[in-house]
Amino acid sequence: QVVIDGTSVYSPIFGGVIWSTLPIELEDIERIEVVRGPNNASFGANAFQGVINITTTHASQAAGVKTSLRVDNNQAERAFFRYAGAQADGRLNYRLSLSSEKKEGYTDFSDDFSKDALSGRIDYRVDTQNTFQFNFATLDSKRQTQNPNPLSPFILFDPKRDRNESTQFALIAWEHQINNGEQVRTHLSYHHFDGKDKYNVPAFGTFNTTSESTTWDLNAEHILKLNTAQRLVWGIGATHESVYAPFRINSNSTKTNTRVRLFGNLESRLTDRLILNTGGLIEHEQISGMNVSPRMALNYLTSPNHAYRITATKAFRTPVITEEARDIALFGATLQVSTDNLKPETVVSYEAAYHGIYLFNTLNTDVKLFHNTYKQLINNDISNTPDVLDNMDSAKTYGAEFEINYRPDRNNILHAGYAFTHVKQASDERLTSSIPKHNFNCSFRTNTTMVGVVALSITT
Repeated sequence: QVVIDGTSVYSPIFGGVIWSTLPIELEDIERIEVVRGPNNASFGANAFQGVINITTTHASQAAGVKTSLRVDNNQAERAFFRYAGAQADGRLNYRLSLSSEKKEGYTDFSDDFSKDALSGRIDYRVDTQNTFQFNFATLDSKRQTQNPNPLSPFILFDPKRDRNESTQFALIAWEHQINNGEQVRTHLSYHHFDGKDKYNVPAFGTFNTTSESTTWDLNAEHILKLNTAQRLVWGIGATHESVYAPFRINSNSTKTNTRVRLFGNLESRLTDRLILNTGGLIEHEQISGMNVSPRMALNYLTSPNHAYRITATKAFRTPVITEEARDIALFGATLQVSTDNLKPETVVSYEAAYHGIYLFNTLNTDVKLFHNTYKQLINNDISNTPDVLDNMDSAKTYGAEFEINYRPDRNNILHAGYAFTHVKQASDERLTSSIPKHNFNCSFRTNTTMVGVVALSITT
């Protein structure tokens, strides 16, 4: 799940994120929070494996003009321009960003890419209790594509061509501060994606692998302090999705799905050192009906710098429209079809974690042990013709994660992380081979007066 300023950019076309058309500029990001593990209660039904929570900068944080131009090898170029300003009284702040980029990609692959984007944000403070936020973005891109396997029998029907993709995104949010312990936040978002891919194959006619989706999301959240020891966050929401994907569902009609949800989390301070969080999500949607995701976490603070946590949660990922209605056919022969009765994928997760701060707040460490049980995973049986999409797979995994961040001063930061994952049991060898056993990453970032920001990173 990827969330931008509180709203999901999850694609109902294939059940993921279309990274190349993400409606945001890197320069406009204030912070990125990565939440590992399932967390439906806080971030919705598709927070199945983890969440990338992106917060953009307030318009007042980017006053003035910023420009940049990047040119490197392999014909990769990117230009960026941003202007930000404010009213004299400071109640209205705004920014406007434009970017243009292109790259030729890898030599042996048809993956040239170009994109032009326009985005902006307006922040308006009505009074001391009410603020409004408005985000918008529009972008157009051209992506070269072709079947990557030259020996594939389908390469004739998947030739080298340009695929045009565009995205429009808008978000309006209202935040009302009732008092120091109570707040209400609502937002309405619109996200449209259009991937035009209609082409002609000599002797075989026209193929239409165009895909288009529209998502409307309405959410209201209430935060209140019940007493000195308890704080409650609860809310309601609704999402409406529509998808046009003639190749994936063998139909020129537009399919829709609507879901409504109720969520909440209660934080209870049992003692000065012991904090209990209980929460959950109840969601009803057209495809899979009613689903429930409970979550419980117990935090023990041995000191202001050391904390331990154990967590138990059950999460689900509902099938998207193109999975439930899957019907791929070529010249009248069905290649892949859904059972038309897909159930949500589920995971039951247990975690034990430690967070520590050392060396006068310059060194942060995180250690986590986990055990996950996955059921009803959606996959296709490639041994049959046609392939049938069904809840046929399951798996159990356990492992450990370690992360360290060392910041000796404001200009330098060293990061290192390692994750070990063991597949204890899997119904399909493809699941085992798709999960890396070892992950390692490290990076060093410094900000110098002469050069500016210098960064080095390694990932395996």
